[in-house]
Amino acid sequence: MRRCTRCGSEINDKAKVCPVCGMPVDEERAHLRRMVVIMLVAVIVVAALLVLRSRQLSAGADGLAVPVSTVGIVAMYPLM
Repeated sequence: MRRCTRCGSEINDKAKVCPVCGMPVDEERAHLRRMVVIMLVAVIVVAALLVLRSRQLSAGADGLAVPVSTVGIVAMYPLM
């Protein structure tokens, strides 16, 4: 036995509609499928953003950024 997502009543496995509210079982399954797809897409997008962010952070740690102390010294004592 399953439960209706709209009203919560029990639905027989062979039923095509909910006996209380009349919601078709096929629409219920389609709704669940849509929710699963949306959740998977959200997880993939978040994972991709995390990977891109970690690559940006690791590229900055490779010495591409100039230390602040060096910038301050050059600004105070310019080379002639």
